[in-house]
Amino acid sequence: MKKLIAALLLTAAVAGAQEQEPKELFNTNKDLKSRIFTLENRRPREIVPALTLLGSGFKGASISYSDELRTMTVRDFPENLAAIEDALRRLDKPTAPLPDVDLKISVLIGAKKPLPGATVPDDLAPVVKQLQSTLSYTHYGLMTAAVHRTKIGSGIEGSGVAEATLLGLTADQTRPIIYTYRLRDITVPATGADAKVDVRSFDFSMRVPLDLGSAGVQYQNVGFETPVSLRQREKVVIGTTTMSDKALVVVVTAQVQ
Repeated sequence: MKKLIAALLLTAAVAGAQEQEPKELFNTNKDLKSRIFTLENRRPREIVPALTLLGSGFKGASISYSDELRTMTVRDFPENLAAIEDALRRLDKPTAPLPDVDLKISVLIGAKKPLPGATVPDDLAPVVKQLQSTLSYTHYGLMTAAVHRTKIGSGIEGSGVAEATLLGLTADQTRPIIYTYRLRDITVPATGADAKVDVRSFDFSMRVPLDLGSAGVQYQNVGFETPVSLRQREKVVIGTTTMSDKALVVVVTAQVQ
């Protein structure tokens, strides 16, 4: 009886072993190799998306990059490294030079009463006329204007000191009035006669002192942040914000060179 039971157990064990599927053999991290590729013409972040599918996707494989150093560090199997190297030879080619973009930023102050020493350049006269018909401010003066040149895909930063008299203040009434602005991710989706300039974000800010008479001076933060789309050479009012009895108006003109 004992021999019969032992035989049955042995038969069941052999049958169970036969039913188990054979284990597959997997590569391991020990098979992965690392290489650093240096790009001569393109920024790595422009190329990495096209190389992702050439990687093995195996655990431990990776692609990292540095735009500052123009390098890509790849860890993968040798055959994947070879495919990525071949793709880089085809993708890292010189590109046509990007056009320059000139942006003129003008800041106007609007008021219901004449502004001392206020002037408006002739090229902004049509803009002022339009503002007078749409806003309740009848008098305008140019606080500042600046022209910046940049490349597509880049941005602009600027700052300066506002003219205190246009704000109804004198130099001895307040500390310098600093304004700052930043334009991020400037692109040109269309060129030629239909050239257009897009700005992902235009951020303007200024801390304005308001003279409250016997109550002293109180500071007010004014500004805005908005996306911008400009036709070439078109003067566009980007933002308007109020400051007590006055208004601050930002006008931008773009030109693709």
